[in-house]
Amino acid sequence: MTTKTPHADGFRRFTLTPYNPFIGAVVDGIDLGETTGEEVRADLRRALAEYGVLFFRGQTLTPEQQVDVARIFGDPDKAKAYFKRHDSNRLVELIEFTPGQPGYGTDQWHADITFSANPPTGTVLHARDVPSVGGDTAWASGTYVYDRLDPALRAYLETLEAVHSIEHSGWPEWFRTQPNGEDLYRQARAEHLPVVHKVVQTHPVTGRKLVYVSPNFTLRIRGLSRQQSDALLTFLFGLFEKPEAQARWRWRNGDVAIWDNRATVHYAVTDYTEYRLLHRVTFGEDRAF
Repeated sequence: MTTKTPHADGFRRFTLTPYNPFIGAVVDGIDLGETTGEEVRADLRRALAEYGVLFFRGQTLTPEQQVDVARIFGDPDKAKAYFKRHDSNRLVELIEFTPGQPGYGTDQWHADITFSANPPTGTVLHARDVPSVGGDTAWASGTYVYDRLDPALRAYLETLEAVHSIEHSGWPEWFRTQPNGEDLYRQARAEHLPVVHKVVQTHPVTGRKLVYVSPNFTLRIRGLSRQQSDALLTFLFGLFEKPEAQARWRWRNGDVAIWDNRATVHYAVTDYTEYRLLHRVTFGEDRAF
């Protein structure tokens, strides 16, 4: 991603202000519950592709409206994880924490559900009840990481593929905390055998290349020894930890974050002890890349 100007030009139907130089933008002057015009929807799609993650303050969305927002960007009936679903709309997942319950293991850098052969291309996350302090989410740009690699290393990485697996995530431990957890986990493993994705992908909208690995799901690089694979992945994972690659958002009730699951990874910070509830809708396409 290239550095953006303090106020982005070319978006006539809302105000867009870059959040950090290389990732993220805050969108003002729009009610997501009323985004019916195709022109504003096209602008939102373009903004998401350019900035990787969009932030909106003070939104009031019903579950049905949140699903409609997801439809601006893709099909909300694509890959889902194993979170609880909303009673009134099964396309809405509940990211809920109650003090004393086990976590989901999302406090690692990851793109969502890359253990699927066709991962979702993005997510709409709506803050419903957030802690008074803590509980931020951070995003990092895979495009930024690629752009800062040595050209020779870029060329080498473009020849590689990585194995992504549900077993290499926080889900196995979460399943084991549930009633009939072992049976649920065996079913999940059968439904999601390890899959292979290119280490470097080309974004189908921007045409820009990006690094597509993450600690939470990427198991190993094919064709390398375990030692070589671990060393290369550790190096790549570390690049996402550079502050320059990141945007960290402090949630307020009513906030919405929409991110491109192809071009970014994210990290749910678990530094809070209060109740927390967010509604999540993933969206996708027939092919992510």
